[in-house]
Amino acid sequence: MSPKSKDINVEFFGSMKTYPIWTSNLNFNSDTRQNDIMLDENGYLMDHDVRNEIRLGWKGGNDTFDFMVILEADFNLDKNNTDRGASVGQPLDSGMTGEDFGVEKLDIGYNFGPFRIHSGWTTRWLDIKTGGLVYGDDHPYIGLTGNIGENFKWEADYTIVYDAIDTTFYDGNRLDWRFYSAKGIYTIPSGVAKGFVISPFYAFSDNNDTQTNNAQVSYFGLEGYGKLGIFTPRFEIAYADGSTDDDPTTGTDYDISAMAAFASVDIEVCPGFIPYFGIKWEEGDGDPNDDDIEAFNAITDITRYTPTFGMENALVYRYIPNLGTHLYSGNFNVIGEKSGYGGIGNSSKGDAPGMLMWGLGFKGKYDKWSYKVQYMSFQFDEEPIGLDGVTRTDDEVGQEFDVRVAYTFSKHFTMANCFAAFDPGDAIQDLHGDDYDDTALCNTIELIWSW
Repeated sequence: MSPKSKDINVEFFGSMKTYPIWTSNLNFNSDTRQNDIMLDENGYLMDHDVRNEIRLGWKGGNDTFDFMVILEADFNLDKNNTDRGASVGQPLDSGMTGEDFGVEKLDIGYNFGPFRIHSGWTTRWLDIKTGGLVYGDDHPYIGLTGNIGENFKWEADYTIVYDAIDTTFYDGNRLDWRFYSAKGIYTIPSGVAKGFVISPFYAFSDNNDTQTNNAQVSYFGLEGYGKLGIFTPRFEIAYADGSTDDDPTTGTDYDISAMAAFASVDIEVCPGFIPYFGIKWEEGDGDPNDDDIEAFNAITDITRYTPTFGMENALVYRYIPNLGTHLYSGNFNVIGEKSGYGGIGNSSKGDAPGMLMWGLGFKGKYDKWSYKVQYMSFQFDEEPIGLDGVTRTDDEVGQEFDVRVAYTFSKHFTMANCFAAFDPGDAIQDLHGDDYDDTALCNTIELIWSW
């Protein structure tokens, strides 16, 4: 089928990822099944499931107009999710059978020359090239992009996270969350650091939720990344400054001031062996009873897809209730009681404990083989209150070991195996009890088709 407009070239593409997954002890306690689950984009996973993500896409345009559309369904394989006409069991409308198979990503633009205007909901980010501390997601937006000279690019977005109306009380601010961002990307043109990128960014988060989070926050950030000989350093620093307005859970106004940072370096000894190491820090709140919020809450932390420690089927980048992790982030911002000012699903806590992660690993490619092996150690920046409601926990959250090995049969098919283990530290026992000391395991076979 050709496009109606004869001046437009159209390309069809797609992919399917089929992930058989086996898990155990996701609650860190082999004696109970309570909370022995984790949440990914397809929904909850437990024991053994087969996650399936299928995408069908089209992109095209001409000299001034361009578009990209991707349809997606992400679900566990079973009859209710695949066989059209099935109407029993739960969920009733999911997978390939209903509206969940919709436009996952969209970007349509027009180039005026000095700048391009575009709108849609494809993945946009502020800092995915380094630590992913502030924002990366596919929320709807209206944006502008452009160049100033050969070495400086800029982006400015108006992003709508939520726009909900409570029809019971006719409340237009029931859950309104928008943010406004600007980002510069400067590539050093010459000298020793030729090709190294320096990228400052700013975002203003206007989070008007009349029942949970109600905060106005400015994020100031700077990231840098690039190849310098055999070294590829990456760094990021971010600062959140703002306030909440009459927190609905406490009736208190809070001043927000929090920081986060990331740094790593890859060392390319040869293409088959690239060791790397790095550190990530997010400030936690040391006193949940004062009128300050010192816990760093991202708009959407996107660490899962960052270059250094990112790995899609690692454990820590899923929502695991007993670990307190967010989907994508690898932090522990679900832990706490005080309303926060961000996070995926607007669920981060203002008294979250923060985190300190240090890690190391090595990766490489040889012919059609590729691999990545890494170790990460996690601590709380500020210890939360433990199971007894009085005593603070230990700061040792635990450690994760990940290994992924892949073989690319052709440009259309790759097969891989990803094994992940999280060994809980004393903080998990202090939060849930002495029996919560078993290692969580996840083994994933990856069958990846693309066209």
